[in-house]
Amino acid sequence: MERLIEWIQTGLKKRKVKVFLVFLLCASVAWLINKLSQTYTSNTTFQVEYVNIPKEFLLANSPKEEIQVRLQAVGFQFLGYELKPKHIQLDVSKVMHKDDSYYLTSDQIRIQLEAQMNNYSILTDFDSDIIYFDFTSLETKKIPVKVLFDFTFAANHILEGEIKIIPDSIQISGPKSQIDTIRNIRTEVIKKDDLNSSFTDEVALKLPRQLLGTTFSSDVVKVSGKIVKFSERVIEVPVTVINLPERVKVRTFPEIIEVRCQGTLEHLKELSAEDFTVEADYSKISKESGNRLTVQLAQYPKALNSAIISTNEVEFILRRE
Repeated sequence: MERLIEWIQTGLKKRKVKVFLVFLLCASVAWLINKLSQTYTSNTTFQVEYVNIPKEFLLANSPKEEIQVRLQAVGFQFLGYELKPKHIQLDVSKVMHKDDSYYLTSDQIRIQLEAQMNNYSILTDFDSDIIYFDFTSLETKKIPVKVLFDFTFAANHILEGEIKIIPDSIQISGPKSQIDTIRNIRTEVIKKDDLNSSFTDEVALKLPRQLLGTTFSSDVVKVSGKIVKFSERVIEVPVTVINLPERVKVRTFPEIIEVRCQGTLEHLKELSAEDFTVEADYSKISKESGNRLTVQLAQYPKALNSAIISTNEVEFILRRE
């Protein structure tokens, strides 16, 4: 073996051998080009991509992922198909509809295949007569967006009103069996500490990606909140006793309850006792309660951050007329 290798190495150093090898290589290339330039009839495989699916339908599964075709083409074309498989598009918008069946006929498939052939290839045959499609109807509905947040506020600061979401709902489209299970779409958690100023953030939605064939009109929303500085004010409100028997009057002690309010200076300035209702329900009196009535804050301006009464009970005496 070593002697053979030495003989080859010695031969390659000779000029005549080198010239011979060059001519041999050129002859081989010329022969290959000649063969690839000739026309052949042979089989190859095209990968299928389905396009222009009607918006109201979802293609439940790909009916045929590849088509075996028989072509008349030059050798270079077949070599190209072997190195890089060709992809063919079938236009689903041209399907035929009869009863509950959707399909492309053999003639329609041939027309679409031939339209995608180049000038050097002729389609002579293919392995499909009819392609049937399994469609699922799509439905669309509007789903509200729910914001998830974790806020802490700087001293004497509050969120005025509600958090604003734009858009506050999104459109989803998909199979009815899937979208019927969705009640709302949540955002990623917004975490902010020591808030002392208003904010506007773009927040990603937590979309249920496991739902195949379902699309969403948006994957982000804008979330904003108005942060204001608050103060406190005490309002004195008279106690109103309700559900009294006829010809019975009640006097409570105290007759006026303090309501401690938290809110913005603008809202606090506008407050008056008429904005509040403190009630004691006489019908809920019992032997255990004796001469005491439970009171509650039945009405107060919703613009306030909080409103708390100074006591939950009052004493009373009856006066009959």
